[in-house]
Amino acid sequence: MTVKPAADTADQAALVAAIERGIERYFNECRRRVPAFVTRHFHYPGAWQTNRRALGWDMLRAPCNLLWVPFYLALQGVAWGVAALNMGRLARLLRRVPSGMQTTMQRYLMQCATSELLLRTTDQNRLRECIVAAIIEHESLMPASGAITGAENERHLEQSLSDALSQYALTRTATADISNTLLATIAGAFTLQKFTPGGIAIGMTLAGIVANRWAAWDFILGPTVGGWYYALFPISPDAGLIVFSTAAVMVLMAIFACFSGLISDPLQGFCGIHQRRLNRMLDSLERDLKQRTSGSFRPKDAYLARLLDIVDAARVGIT
Repeated sequence: MTVKPAADTADQAALVAAIERGIERYFNECRRRVPAFVTRHFHYPGAWQTNRRALGWDMLRAPCNLLWVPFYLALQGVAWGVAALNMGRLARLLRRVPSGMQTTMQRYLMQCATSELLLRTTDQNRLRECIVAAIIEHESLMPASGAITGAENERHLEQSLSDALSQYALTRTATADISNTLLATIAGAFTLQKFTPGGIAIGMTLAGIVANRWAAWDFILGPTVGGWYYALFPISPDAGLIVFSTAAVMVLMAIFACFSGLISDPLQGFCGIHQRRLNRMLDSLERDLKQRTSGSFRPKDAYLARLLDIVDAARVGIT
């Protein structure tokens, strides 16, 4: 059996320590850029420059993404379950399912995060620069080794970054979904005097109002008496009216979702939500890079949106 010299082992340990110092230095720099990044893209006038990209095909992509997200999250839950059963290949296939159609706004934010936050462009590889600098600082290590190791870490970061940015883009859809739920709740409270935590609830409520108004107009004693009568003995709308009303509400909410960031982005920036989300993404990327893992960034926004959908469905079931 060949025994490695103690000097080689010490150099290897020193190399690993230098690489980790370089990684930490790189991500600390990234974190310092987060406040300026949020101000540039999520406060006015940057919020308009970001959200105006929803004009165009995004007005079709965004509603499709809102409909697809529940199925995507269900598949990711299945992936987690089969991974726990040691069915790794199936889990990997399920995790490759896209989170939705990439919108122009999502693509823009992903490009901005890559170039402005992570400083990864065709002309600059800041991660490699930090790793090489940390290795050169250690006199016993060869700079060439740093370049090679930096390239390896670049490749691993590329893999982790693709997944992390995809999850970050998913938070845009989730935030729009949450904004829609809040809009439906506020609209129902102020205009219908009802608790309508979602498009389904507000659509059914509107269908009931329309059905009773129509019935009142056809009442034998006239619409005024008919309105009093059906206020005491309301009728249930038919299925066709419910479907039409709910679909119309969903379309209007989908259009609102495209531009909800004009309101929610500055609020999230003011409350520090954007900053915390980006810092969590950077923390996950740093952890993945050090531990040679991937996929640890899983924001909870999408699950909160699904919880609100459950409340909406439960509200409809109760009524």
